Amino acid sequence: MVHSGQLKQNTFYRNAHRYFLLALLVIVIGFFPSYFSRLAATDTAHHIHGITATLWMLILIVQPWLVNRGYMKWHRTLGKFTFVWVPILFVSGLHMIYLMLTNASNYPPLIPYQLAFIDFTVLPLFILFYSLAIFHRKNSQLHARYMVCTIFGPLIPALTRMLFIVPAIDDFSKSLNISYLILELVIVRLVWDDRRSGKIRPPYVLALIVFLTDHLLMNFASQWHWWRSWMDSFANSNI
Repeated sequence: MVHSGQLKQNTFYRNAHRYFLLALLVIVIGFFPSYFSRLAATDTAHHIHGITATLWMLILIVQPWLVNRGYMKWHRTLGKFTFVWVPILFVSGLHMIYLMLTNASNYPPLIPYQLAFIDFTVLPLFILFYSLAIFHRKNSQLHARYMVCTIFGPLIPALTRMLFIVPAIDDFSKSLNISYLILELVIVRLVWDDRRSGKIRPPYVLALIVFLTDHLLMNFASQWHWWRSWMDSFANSNI
């Protein structure tokens, strides 16, 4: 989604597909026990969300690879495909929140309200970063960075699940907060890399602000009466 003239000056994409591949590996490891190892026993709704989310990761891996090799026509064509794919991913994400809330009895008390707060924050942020990437599609540096930001949200639940393989992390709240901390450190590193390259651009700064805010608020969301009431209403909406 960038012009070939800009690509000659753009080194950001050079290794991006490898980092996205690493992010996909983290997601597969994190969700392996609850999804990837139970494909035959998983319902259709979870399959739709799992497939759309996984394909989004594959798109993020392929797109910079296409740019690096000069296949701009294919890059743009695949980019247009996301206009259909992103709404499906968003709607399936909302349905996952609904299913979680309607099965709240399967979770520890108040945890579904906390997770719903995270999801109701992450999904709009995903749309925001994607929309900004499309808006700045002719500016390769901003376009690339906003696309990178779309992966930050899905990494939180994946890291939270994956961290349970560490013996010292035996508490959900601890694992969740460490996941946010890891994500924030990654974003700080990206901001620092921008600074070393000579210019700090808005995407990672925005991402750092919103995820720091989300990190703080998600620890209190389940205690908010108005939030629990809204989530109860959402669970009873029969969407």
